[in-house]
Amino acid sequence: MTDNALESPTTSTPLTLLGTGDMGTALARAWLCAGHPVTVWNRTPARAEPLAAEGA
Repeated sequence: MTDNALESPTTSTPLTLLGTGDMGTALARAWLCAGHPVTVWNRTPARAEPLAAEGA
């Protein structure tokens, strides 16, 4: 493993989630709570609005 593969505790990996059904919403909320910047997309945009309000 190289030094580049190690992340410092203050580094957050940006994540993207496609689909905000029950599982996608739960994952997005867990990632947001862990401090990751999260981008969400859903075929029906209104389904992603609650997550956007939470910081996604």
